[in-house]
This record gives sequence, structure tokens and C-alpha cells, in this order.
Amino acid sequence: MNTVAHHDQSPPFDRTSPWHPGMIAAPLLALVLLGVTSLFWLNGERARHERRVHVFGTAVERVVSNLSDRLAAFEIVLRGVKGYYEGSDTIDPAEFHAYFEALKLPQSRLGLQGIALLAQVPAAQREQHEAQMRALGLAGYRMHPRSDQPVQAPVTHVEPQTPSNQGQLGLDAMAHPARREALERARDSGGMALTGPLNPADAPVLLAIYLPLYPPGAPQATVAQRRAGIEGWVVARFFIAEVIRGLAQELDTDLALAIHDGPSVAGGEQIFASRADYAPAAVNGGLESVRSLDVGGRRWTLVLYPQPSFEQRFEGYTHHLIALLGVAFSLLAGWFLGMQISARRRAVALAHGMTRELRRARDALEDTLNAVPDLLLELDGDGRIHHYRSARSDLACVPPEDQIGRLLAEVLPPEAAAEFMSALAEARAQGHSEGRQYCVPMHGALRWFELSVARKEGEGGSLRFIALARDVSSRHEAEAAMHRLAHFDALTALPNRRLLLEQMHAVLLAARNGGELGGLFYIDLDNFKQINDARGHEVGDHLLVQAAKRLRDLAAPADTVARLGGDEFVMLVPRLGRDPGAARLQALQFAQRLRDSLDAPYAMDGARYSSTASIGVTLFPKGAEGVADLLREADTAMFRAKDQGRNQVCFFEQGMHAAVQERLALEQDLKSAVANDALATYVQPQVDAKGRLTGGELLLRWSDPVRGAVPPARFIAAAEEAGLIARMGARVIHQACAALAELAQRGRALSISVNVSPRQFRQVDFVAQVRQALADTGAPAHLLTLEVTEGLLVENWQDTAERMNELVALGVRFSIDDFGTGYSSLAYLKKLPLYELKIDRSFVQDTPGDPNDAAIVQAILSVAGHLGLRVVAEGVETQEQADFLTSRHCDGLQGYLFGRPEPLAGWLARIAA
Repeated sequence: MNTVAHHDQSPPFDRTSPWHPGMIAAPLLALVLLGVTSLFWLNGERARHERRVHVFGTAVERVVSNLSDRLAAFEIVLRGVKGYYEGSDTIDPAEFHAYFEALKLPQSRLGLQGIALLAQVPAAQREQHEAQMRALGLAGYRMHPRSDQPVQAPVTHVEPQTPSNQGQLGLDAMAHPARREALERARDSGGMALTGPLNPADAPVLLAIYLPLYPPGAPQATVAQRRAGIEGWVVARFFIAEVIRGLAQELDTDLALAIHDGPSVAGGEQIFASRADYAPAAVNGGLESVRSLDVGGRRWTLVLYPQPSFEQRFEGYTHHLIALLGVAFSLLAGWFLGMQISARRRAVALAHGMTRELRRARDALEDTLNAVPDLLLELDGDGRIHHYRSARSDLACVPPEDQIGRLLAEVLPPEAAAEFMSALAEARAQGHSEGRQYCVPMHGALRWFELSVARKEGEGGSLRFIALARDVSSRHEAEAAMHRLAHFDALTALPNRRLLLEQMHAVLLAARNGGELGGLFYIDLDNFKQINDARGHEVGDHLLVQAAKRLRDLAAPADTVARLGGDEFVMLVPRLGRDPGAARLQALQFAQRLRDSLDAPYAMDGARYSSTASIGVTLFPKGAEGVADLLREADTAMFRAKDQGRNQVCFFEQGMHAAVQERLALEQDLKSAVANDALATYVQPQVDAKGRLTGGELLLRWSDPVRGAVPPARFIAAAEEAGLIARMGARVIHQACAALAELAQRGRALSISVNVSPRQFRQVDFVAQVRQALADTGAPAHLLTLEVTEGLLVENWQDTAERMNELVALGVRFSIDDFGTGYSSLAYLKKLPLYELKIDRSFVQDTPGDPNDAAIVQAILSVAGHLGLRVVAEGVETQEQADFLTSRHCDGLQGYLFGRPEPLAGWLARIAA
């Protein structure tokens, strides 16, 4: 028997086992389907995240861009005001108000608290500055708070004229540390300077941005030159929260914004947060954008993060559900492999579902791109358009469907196409291009676009470009409006001083190179202020508009007509000929035509008004004179024309400049004399018909160390022009009251007369000054006589009567000085509360020898007697004159016959002895 051995023999394959080799397809199928499901879910998650990041990034760019544009608009406004300031000699509050109203800033710049002008005022000139501002119409103007700073920066003009803004007038910005830092930074840099928060932490954040103001042509190359030349600042104050609220329609409401004033979140001060629960340390789990924005020399840190509503846009669960179904299907497919038809159908349904999700993702991306309001184009290197999209159909000059496949030159005007191609060339060389602009006529107007172009690699290595064209028409319109306001007069639409100076530079250079003479005509309307005051600013403005039209009608195409401000115009005529004599004759004839045209009556609201013109003319070039020299020469000639009786034409002569220099030097010396109390008060006695002392008239005398004794007629006129007469007069009134009080204490009831100039009488606080002087000294008011001229009585008669009655109620008496030399109207003698008349010395000096003067004196005495007025005769120098006057019942006499003017202190000591 043979024995067979078996080693590790496996059992035979059992076909009845539940496992079958073919069943390996089931787990393989399940694994494949699970892999596909996993890939689908991952792709869905990636697409959702990419779309979320893309939409967030697009919204962030829009927020930063719009906020930057809005802040840049404030800079445009400030530069426009700066141009307006540089083009004006002086700016009174009414002109500044009209300029501000024309801008319509409260409607277009939400959050703007106000626009203001600040002046740099040395501490030593504070009182002079306050007086100047009051003279411009700001009656209660006063710098505050009072400080010992060597230089102060008070607010001189502010708009809009709200109660809170009006309270800013006179506010010294240098007294506030944050404002002072920005003021000095703007001054030293010559550019914009933004402050930090200006109000308490619990109040809405108020910021201010400053721009320095320098005289036209002043050197500004170094910090020292800018510090030496600074005249003031223009400032815009705004609430940052209101500014951002004004951008609400342009921003994504699903994004939250926080702003820190500083280079980082940790080191900066929070000045804005759109959410009350904003906390820098916990911002939305990482999806945030931190941007830096430079504003006026300060760096802001912007933190942008999504709101919960933003995340809700991307909370679609479809791909999760499909993935779960895919997992379930994969598992079921392994167990039910036999159900091939049903499994195939489910697989097809799953594929359709995945396709729908992909289409939805594609559609969402399309929606995002279509929501972008700018033009988005894809082009090749030849400028052929391969793709075009925009949410705004009104921006296309050619229907979008007609642009695909066409060249830029076929759908844009030649200039615009050339600029677009230049941007493509720049992007080809540098990878990108930004800032180029082009314009397209559209819907009857020009639309401006700003280009951003980026290079990308196309299929097969071809070069493609992505171009974004943003509509910046509104910005162009704002810049154009600012240019008009900076270079043209808002009332007459004529060029202003700034534009005139630019054109004068060019014309003067051309005249020097070409050898042809030109002329500058300085035109001032005579008596315009009377019409303006009597009939109101509206009538005055209409007259100025008509005058501007007449000048423009006489101007040749090459001529320039400009308004410098107020009632002053300038005409620049570049070509008058090469021969000096012929040019002067032609200039004279042209000036006479200008004068005749302006002399014609002006018809307004059914009434006719007349206003002549005084014209000063200077020819150029004469030598090395500059633009400022020509304006000064023409202005000097114009004032000479006014001095010669108005409605005249006067050419500039070299002697005029010396006279102006002398007048300026006299004014400066007089200012110093007034500041140092160097003017002496004299008194000339007055007597009655029997020669008994009744009082005296106070007179000012000036003895300068260099000039010697300056005649009163000369320095009083200079004081009127320099605006010193009110201050001098107030001092004399106080001295008169002190003298009356001293006389009363010694038992002498003598009267004292004081001359009051029209400008002093028109001061808003004149009545209060007299009342205060009487109260301070205790003087008897009925012995104080104020002497006024006849010209004062006919100017604004009602206001004059009201003030006189107020003073008469205090006991003060009024006298008409130099009676008979002015209007000599009997009407005001009856209606005004007068006490006496003073006969002018010109009538007294020839009496009784000249029968005409004697008759005039006798007539004045007769009229005064009937009206119950006292009469004093001036300039009595002979006994014969005194006898004639007393025989005609003249009440008082004054002149050298009874005493020459002597120092007030000596006179008081002498009569009291």
C-alpha cells in the first residue's frame, strides 16, 4: 500500500459561499463614487470660499476707493477756496457767503461742519486786527481765548452761518494743542494737514483739515520761507461718521468698517466704528482687511470685516446635501450592485446635480462681475475687444454686443482710442497702468473715464489685457467747478485777480519779446458804495453785472477784462502799437470810450441809476517792472483820477509813485505816533459877544521827530485813509470829558467842543463810547459839544438822526462845523436836534469888506436866530471882524484875536488859577 502525504493543502473553492470574486466591484464602485463625491464637496467648498473672498475683496476696494475720493473732495474744496483767497485783495463776509452758497457744499458734502478762513495775527497786532474785522461788518468780533502766544490764528470768516459756526468767529486755533499741531504742520509743509479728534471722547468725532495760505508769488521752497510768508489757513471741519453716512449708497452694507488714527490698530486712536460691538482683537474669525490711508499728513488704519448678513450670502447647503447623498449612494451602490439600471439613473441624477451646482457657482461669479458699475474689458495687444461687461448700459457709446471682436479705434473717438492704446502699451511694458483718462461724447455731454489696465497671459502664450474703466465724470465736473470758482468771479463771471495775474505774466513777457506796447486800465466805479448802501446789495450786484457786460462788449478778443473785487475792474489790452506816442493816444481814446460807456444810466427794476468811473492807465513794458508793479501803477493813477474830481482818466507818471510812497510813509509814522500816544491835544478858546471865556475847541497837533510839525489838514486826511480816525477821536472825546469833569470840580462851567469825523460817527459803538466816557469821568454832558460836518447829515439821514437823538437824550449838544461850505440844506436844521452853527472862517476872513461874504454871514445869523440856534464864528483875527459879528448878534467868537491854540493841560491850569 502506498501512502501519499498532503502538505498545507487549501480547501476547494466553495461556489455556495456568500463571497464571490465579482463582488470586489462593489467596494471599488463605492470607493470611486465616494472619491467623486469628496472631490465635488471639496470643489464646492473651495468655490464658496473663493467667491466669498473675492466679493469681500471687491467690496473692500470699493469702500477704500470711495472713502479716499470723498476725502480728496475736501482737498479740492480747500484748494478752490485757496484760489479764491489768492485772487482777492480783501474778502468781506458777504462775498465769502456768496462764494460758499455757489458751491452748494452742504448738499454735496455730507458731514461738512464748516469752511473757514484763519489769519495769522502777531500778538502785537491783535487790536488792529480786531478793528479791521469790525470794519468789515463783524461788529462784535473779538479774538478768544486771550493768550500770550506770540502768534495767533483766529477764525475770520466761516460758513455756513449757523449759530455754532458764528460762535467760532475770533476763535484762536493756536490755543488748542491738536489744532496748533496741524496748523504748524501745514505751514511748514505747504500742504494739507489733518488734525486728530477735536472734541470729547463721548461726542461724535470732529476733524479738521488745514491748507496754508501764502501771498501770490511768495517764495515757498524752504521751511523758513514758508514760515516767513504764511498769511493764514483755510480749514474744513467735518464729522467722520457723517462723511461715511454720506457714502452709504456707494458702500456694501454687509461690511463693517472701523478707522484708527495712527499707523496701526494697536497704536492708533479709534475715530469711527460702524458697529458698537467692534473689538480689534476679535474680528470675524480672520476674514478681515487692514488698510492704510494717508490723509493730510496723518496715517489712518482701516479695519474692514464682514457683517453676519455678509456670511449669509454664502450659507448655501446644496453641495453638502449632494455630498451626503453621494456618500449614501456610494454605500448603497456597493450593496445593490445588481440594480445597475437604478444605480446608473442615480449616478446620472448626481451628475446633473453637480452640473447645476457648477452652473450656480459660475452664475454667482457672473452676477458679481455684472454688479461692478465700471466697464470691464478683455483685450489683446492690438486693442481688439474679446470680452465686455458692465452693470450700467448707459456707459457704452456702442451697444455691448457690437463691441466684441472690434478694435478700440472702431468704437471710440480717435483721441480716446489713442489714450487707451497708450495705457495698453504701458501695461505691456510694466505689467500694469493706472490713472490715464479719456473722454467720450455721450447723451449730449462728455463722459470721462479713468483706466486701470493689467497684463495677463492668454491661452497658448498669447498676451491679453484686463482693463477697468471707471466713470469719473462727476469728479471732472467738480474739478471744473472748482477751477471756475478759483479763477473767475462768481458774480460777473469775469476772470478774477489770480487769472488776471497769470495772463499779465504771459502778456508782459510777449510784449518784451515782441516790442509792442500794451496798456493796463484800472477802473473804479464812483459813488458805487452810496448806491449799494441806499438800495441794497441786490441792486448793487445788478449794477456790477451790467458794468462788467459793458466792459466786455468794448474788449477785443485778445483783451482781458477782470474783476478784482468790490467795484474795481481791470482791463488788459496787449496791443496798442509800437510807437509810444501813438500807443498813449490810443490808450487815452480807449479809456474815454470806457468812461463814456460806464457813464450811461443803468436801468434796474424800473429805476435808472448813474455811476461814473475813474480810470487809471499805465503802459508797458517800460523797463524791468513786474506784474505787481503794473497793477500798483494803474491803481495809483486811478486814485489820482479820483483826487482830481472823479470821472477822470489819468496816466501813471513816475512822480505819482513817490507821492504814494510818501503817503504810505506818513500813514506808517502816524500809526506809530497813535500807538505811542505822541499826538498832543490843544485847545483854542471861545468867547461870547462881550469877550468873556465860554469854553474851547479841542484840536490835535502832531510834532514828529523827523518831519517836525505836521499840519492837521495833512495828518487828519491820512488818519481817515488809514482807518485811525475813530481811535484818535475816541481818545479826544475821553480827554474832553476828563477836562469838563476837572473844570466842574473847580466851579468853572465852560463848554468844550470836539470834532467828530463821519467815519467815527458811523462806528457801531460810537454812542456807547460817548456814554462810557461820560460815566468814567463824571463830566457834565450838557457842556460837551460834538461838531459834525454837513456831509454827515445827508448820508443815511435816518440812522444819523437816531444816533443824534440818543446822544442828545444823554445831554450832549451838537454843532454843525464849517456851516455854509457844504449842502447848506435847511431841512436838517429843522428836523435834527442841533444846538449851534459854526460859520466857516472862509466867510469871516473878508468881512466886513467883502459885501458877498458879509451878506452870507448875516443870512446865516438870521436863519439861526429864527430857528433858535446858537452861532459861533471861526477865524476871527481882527477887531473889525469881531465888531461886525457882535453887531449882528453872533453868540460866540473863536480865532487868533482871542487866543491861539495851546496845550490842554496848560490851559486848564491857567484858567483855574
